[in-house]
Amino acid sequence: MSAYSIIVFLMLLAYTFYMGFNGGSNAIATTVATRAIKVRPAIFLSALINFLVPVGMWLLAKRGISTASIASNIGTKMIYPHYFDTINTEKMAFAFMFSGLLGSMIWAIISFKTKVPISVSHTLLGGVFGAAVAAFSTLNCLQWKESVLLDVFGMILIAPAVSMLLSYILMKLAKRWLWRASRRVDGVLINVQKINFVILTSAFASNNGQKSLGIAFLMASIGLLDFTEFSNMPFGVVAGVGGALMLGMLRGGYSIMRTIGRKLYKVEPLHSVVAQLTTSTITMTGNLTGIPLGMGQAMTAAVIGTGAADRIKAVNWTTAGKITIGWTLTMPIAMAIGATAYMIIGKLILKV
Repeated sequence: MSAYSIIVFLMLLAYTFYMGFNGGSNAIATTVATRAIKVRPAIFLSALINFLVPVGMWLLAKRGISTASIASNIGTKMIYPHYFDTINTEKMAFAFMFSGLLGSMIWAIISFKTKVPISVSHTLLGGVFGAAVAAFSTLNCLQWKESVLLDVFGMILIAPAVSMLLSYILMKLAKRWLWRASRRVDGVLINVQKINFVILTSAFASNNGQKSLGIAFLMASIGLLDFTEFSNMPFGVVAGVGGALMLGMLRGGYSIMRTIGRKLYKVEPLHSVVAQLTTSTITMTGNLTGIPLGMGQAMTAAVIGTGAADRIKAVNWTTAGKITIGWTLTMPIAMAIGATAYMIIGKLILKV
């Protein structure tokens, strides 16, 4: 790795750390809220899963089992590859990737400090998309019809809407089936949550890890890394991404857990099970189809859906509204910051 590659990769790891901090907290929020698992064991187990999943995916790829469709799509199906031909120096490649990741990090930091809810996934893609538009001087560098318009922009609203509707329906059905059951059913639901916890955390780790690995694919496309397939991606890159997710989870986002588990709606065991099942379904669908979904959006919407199915007035719609506004603003703001970063930093770097 050159010095340029190392700097960009370290920035990617820093953002991956934040994804573990934010996304990992979303994955365990309802399980912790219902006390199915205590906070510390939940965090440590989730952290371990966040490390093992990217590494396990890489090992499976070594055996010819396709496991990284999201990463591949981000690397090849978001920005038209022929635009990369115009990046003919390492400085240009560095300016593009550095600006994109910087744009993502700036909006992530601003939103964290101001407590504006965002989609971490769309912040990452937004920063890179903005830098690409500035670097190549056209919006047409993005593959709008092929993937970006529906798989990225469209899913900002579609995925939460589907998650909310699905969780609402499942909660209504669950209440109809279980309303005569004794309170002992709560014990069963606690155990179901523990199983769902592992499944959901693994799905989150796969989706989040692939987004960072997708940026690594972009780095390879412009010459900052040397590999062509996920199976021959350097192990250090994969382990670095897994390690950053793990450390982010260990640092934990307790305020995020409280918002999902208590502030939107007072989650009980049945709500948690339904929200987990819904979010796992949405996330694994994204993993299989290669769509980089915002899993925090799916979990939040699922909690709202279960709460609305129970008692509409009990849902904190003010908090839900603020979260929705944050989701909607994330992509355009991150793109604007990424583009601005390139216009400033790109000129400085390319003049040196």
